Amino acid sequence: MATTFKAAVLFATTQPLEIVELEIPVLCHGQVLVQNRYSGICRSQLMEISGGRGVDKWLPHLLGHEGFGIVREIGPGVKKVSPGDKVIVSWITGSGEASSNPIFTSKNGEKINSGAATTFSEYSVVSENRIFKAPEGFAEDFLPQFGCALLTGGGMVISTLNNVDVQPEQSGLIIGFGGVGTAAALALKTYSNFSITVVEKSESRRAVAQELGFTKIFGTMDELQTSTGIERFDYCFESAGTVESIESGFARIKDSGVLVFASHPKNGEVIRIDPYELIKGKTIRGTWGGNLAPEIAISTIAERLLASKTPINPLVGPRFALDDVNEGLLYLESGKPGKPVIDFGDIT
Repeated sequence: MATTFKAAVLFATTQPLEIVELEIPVLCHGQVLVQNRYSGICRSQLMEISGGRGVDKWLPHLLGHEGFGIVREIGPGVKKVSPGDKVIVSWITGSGEASSNPIFTSKNGEKINSGAATTFSEYSVVSENRIFKAPEGFAEDFLPQFGCALLTGGGMVISTLNNVDVQPEQSGLIIGFGGVGTAAALALKTYSNFSITVVEKSESRRAVAQELGFTKIFGTMDELQTSTGIERFDYCFESAGTVESIESGFARIKDSGVLVFASHPKNGEVIRIDPYELIKGKTIRGTWGGNLAPEIAISTIAERLLASKTPINPLVGPRFALDDVNEGLLYLESGKPGKPVIDFGDIT
């Protein structure tokens, strides 16, 4: 087995990632060594690189938080996976041991920090509670989305509606049709009694929404207002990434409506809402990874997607080699359709 691997490292905010060769460490209690096949590229990485999350005290460090690969080795105490298992790597905490975060060493002796689950690398050392058996029936380059986008977008829909007596002809508003918003829309589509409206500023992403079977699609909230007037929605699921989109979604729900947002606006930005709207009965809440246990979310979302027979190929964007990871980040930032993935090459 390999003793070193290549990884994309953030040395300074606002700077491109650098490819560095790191040593594979001896696994500690609760750690799992995964050889990565694909990693998703997520908006969270754009936030980290740009400094949008505030001061980064962990530099230099690895990035990436959703991936698919094969377990190569398990550390002491690991029970939920075995070598050879095909697995999802996720930033969202599930069952299992919570290991210490690994610190890697480069060939020139520099220390590189890492979180409990990072995926912009040929190999990952992952805490057992951030790793899950991969569901069957999906293309491998789609599977990383079970590590973040599907758990967050699909999870926030299912966890919101799970204990609700959903009445006929309910209405749902999806703001943002990136990875999380698309997942939310597809999950909502599995409930047959929902009329779904999508707002997405990217023309190419709107085309994907149409390809996936959605018909009420608008480029802006103003366009929605012009078309539907004062229509209000029972539910709004927001992931466009701004305080303005959160505020707009809250304004468009009914007095009994619910807004769930997954956005992470820049550090320090705050939302402004009228307290009277809350008094009248509106509900607003954020979601941290979808608010469903990953083990439950992965199986539930997989079953719903497979049963719906919705064509999910449009959800996957172009593949980029690890050496071209900065190009993949630019693709995501451009607002083009499909989640870009890092392709680490065939593994057996």
